Amino acid sequence: MIIGNILIIDDESINAEAMKDTLEDVNYSVVLASDAAQAKTIVKTQSFDLIMMDVWMPGQDGMSLLEEWMSAGFSMPVVMMSGHAEHQDVVKAIKLGAVDFLKKPLHDILPSVRKFLSEKTNNDKQKISGIDFDLPLKTVRNMFEAQYFSHHLSQNNHNIAKVAELAGLERTTLYRKLKDLGVDKK
Repeated sequence: MIIGNILIIDDESINAEAMKDTLEDVNYSVVLASDAAQAKTIVKTQSFDLIMMDVWMPGQDGMSLLEEWMSAGFSMPVVMMSGHAEHQDVVKAIKLGAVDFLKKPLHDILPSVRKFLSEKTNNDKQKISGIDFDLPLKTVRNMFEAQYFSHHLSQNNHNIAKVAELAGLERTTLYRKLKDLGVDKK
């Protein structure tokens, strides 16, 4: 049973393969990318619970890719890694949106990965339970439904038929619901 999906972006294949082997031994699914261009292609079609990215890579470096992703509203957690990072690199990465910065070589990667993924799980639970239970049920239900439909529309390229099928609704009912909730169909 897979316990998490991880993308490792590192041009040092020996380092990346060692991390992959360690993580796959305990049932993580790991995808490797050797540079920023390859990573961009991969994240267009796959979702990850954690991305571990080297700072120094040929072509586009990890910091500029992190900055590009975060300014585009990227939601997957990114951990930066480097064998020769300066203090200002660590500060910059965290300010840009990295969840942490690890020094390579990573001798014991499992505790770090488990920590990042357990924090993500706790944050996801907080988002779900972040409901004001003092509001009337109809208001809370409308808030939830708006988030639910917005999520599924974005995940399914705004395909109304697909979202209606997922929600168990007729398309006309879904159109009416989206209009009532003020959810943009496009």
